[in-house]
Amino acid sequence: MSKYYIDNDLGAVPDNEFDLDLNDSSLNGNASPSLAEEYRFCLADFNKLFFSQYNIDYVGDYFSVKQHDIRIVSHPSETKTCFDKAEILTPWDPLNVIKAFYLECSTNDSLYVVVIPETGCFIDKARIKEILNLPEDSILRKAKDLPDNMTYGTCSPFIVDADALENDGRVEKILFDTETLVIKKNDNTLDDFSFGLDHRLSLQINYYQCFKMLKSRFPNVVSDEEILNLSFKEKFVRKKGKIRITYDFDSLNYRTAKFINSIHGFGDVSISNDFMDELDLPEVLTIPKST
Repeated sequence: MSKYYIDNDLGAVPDNEFDLDLNDSSLNGNASPSLAEEYRFCLADFNKLFFSQYNIDYVGDYFSVKQHDIRIVSHPSETKTCFDKAEILTPWDPLNVIKAFYLECSTNDSLYVVVIPETGCFIDKARIKEILNLPEDSILRKAKDLPDNMTYGTCSPFIVDADALENDGRVEKILFDTETLVIKKNDNTLDDFSFGLDHRLSLQINYYQCFKMLKSRFPNVVSDEEILNLSFKEKFVRKKGKIRITYDFDSLNYRTAKFINSIHGFGDVSISNDFMDELDLPEVLTIPKST
C-alpha cells in the first residue's frame, strides 16, 4: 500500500509521467504491503489523480487551504467492508474506519446518508426515522440506487452539488454522530473513508474535519445528531446463589465502543477473564462516581 500527500512546494508533474496502475507497487500487481511507499504531489496533480474524475476537487482544496491532515492510501487488494479496511491497514481500529449508509424512505424519493464509525453493531433505524421526522408508518431501508460515481462497498458522504435535494437531486440529509464528532475532534484521529469507484483506494482525514468541510459546502444538507445510542438486552440468572449475566448489544454509542476496544481489542475474538478480586477489575468499573 502506498500513501499520497499534498505538497504545494512541488511543481506539476508532466502529463503521463505518473500512472497509478503502473507506478504504484500496490496496484501494479506487486502487492506491496500497507503504507510501504510514499508519494507527494502539488494540489492540482493530487486532485487530478484522485478527485477530478468524480467532481469532488473540493475535498483536496478544503484540506489544502485549511492545512489539515489528508492522504490517499492504495491497497494491494479490493476492500468492501470496514473490517476489510481495518485488517489490510493493520494495526487499525475499525472505529477509525467510517461507513456511509444510504437509506431511502417508502414515503418519498429522498436519500438519507448516515456517516458513522464501524462500531460492530447495526444502526437503529427507528432512531434515524425519529431524527428525520419521518412518518411512523414509513419504512426506512437500504437505498436501491446511489448517486453517480458511487457503488456499494465504496459509499461515501462526498456528494456533488447536483446530488443535493435543493438542487433537484435526491440527497436530503447527511447525518454525522454528535458524540463521535466531539471525541474525534479532541483525539484528532486519522479516519478512513471510501470515495469514488475504485475499491483499492481510500481517503484518510479526520471525521470532525470531514463534517466541517461538508457542512461548509452543503449547509442545508449536513447536520449532526445523536445517532449512535446505547441499546442492549441483559439476561440475569441467579440459581442457588450463583449469578450469570449476559449482554447482547443492539447498538453501541462511540464512547462505549471505544472503551470495549481499549480492553478487548478488535476483530473476531472470544475472551474469558477470571477476576478473583476487585483489584483485578478495570478501573472504570471500580472508581466511585463523583458527587
